[in-house]
Parts: sequence; structure tokens; C-alpha cells
Amino acid sequence: MSRGRWAGRLLVLSFAAAAVVLAIRRPATPPPSESGGATRETAAARADRTPAEETAIAGAAADGLRPANGNDAVGSDVRDELRTLYGDYSPYFVRGDLNGDGRLDFAQAFVRRDGPEPLFDVAAFFGTPGGFTDAVWVARGLALSAGDLSVDRSVLVVSEDVEQDVSRRFRWEPLAGRFVDVDAGDEEGGGDWPEPDERLGTKA
Repeated sequence: MSRGRWAGRLLVLSFAAAAVVLAIRRPATPPPSESGGATRETAAARADRTPAEETAIAGAAADGLRPANGNDAVGSDVRDELRTLYGDYSPYFVRGDLNGDGRLDFAQAFVRRDGPEPLFDVAAFFGTPGGFTDAVWVARGLALSAGDLSVDRSVLVVSEDVEQDVSRRFRWEPLAGRFVDVDAGDEEGGGDWPEPDERLGTKA
């Protein structure tokens, strides 16, 4: 057999061997989650959270409770406008100085029950020199599929419906050691508070 034919066969065999190696090394597609909840938050959905924020959120998660993400939000014209306005709009994650100590805090909503009408719990995490505090629960059992979280100065605004502009505002009350509803006239945290003059972005 001529030298040219041997060279041609060797070239074909080398391509075939490389194809086999690539097929073996290609990672298998992970099976879909049976529950549909634990894997709904993709890496892209978590890309803007810092490792310290991820650690704090993981510490608050429990059985039947998971961090809410954009996939949990019902679409609407207002939500589309917010995405256009802020670019990196995250409905259920927001940063701000929630306790007025000059450190950056954040709030995260968690899904406590999946289904046609999921319920959400909202937690705040206060910044510390080494990371963040454990979760401080702001409100539980809310219907936030059509809503989001935002911050007005140090007030956490929990909007239950962004289309209808239905929201509740919570302020940290250090003496009570909890968040109080600004508009509920709570004697520990009541008083006249002006309406938020603008919706702040979900990123610091």
C-alpha cells in the first residue's frame, strides 16, 4: 500500500478517535428535578449575589422553603418596564441600608409553598464586618407572585401587586427588635411617613 494511502487512513482514524473521546467526556444532561423547586434558580439568576449573601440565604433556607427568583414572578407590563428601566431587575432580592447603620443589608423573599398560588416569606439580612446576620423575618405567608421588593431610603417596600401598586412598607425598629408596618399605625413604630417618592433599584 502506498505511503499516501497509509497517511490518509491514519488521518481518518485520528479524527474518529477524537470524536470518541469527546463523546465520552461530554457531561451527561442532569435529570430534571422531581420537585421542580430546588433547581429552578439557575446560575444566571444567582450571578449578582455575593458569596456572603449566598451563605446567608442558604442558612435561612429549610425544608419546604427556597429562595424566590424571577421564575416565580407573574409577567406583567409594569414588570417588563421595570426590567427595561433597571436592566438587572430582580423582583425578590434587594439591597439597601435597612437598619441605618451605614452597612449594606439585603432582603430576600422565599417561597414557602409551591403551586398555583404560592406563598412567600420575606427576610432581611443585616450587614456585619464579617458578612451578614441570620435572617430577620419581615413578613410571612404573602402572595407575591405579582409583586416585588424595593427599598425607599431605609424602608423595605413589599409590593404584592406591581400592576395595582399594592404594597406594604416596613421599617426596622431597634427597640422592638423587629420590622414594623409603617402604615399600620403601630404604636411602637407608627407615625406619619411620607409616601416613597421614587422606586429605588434592586441593586446597590
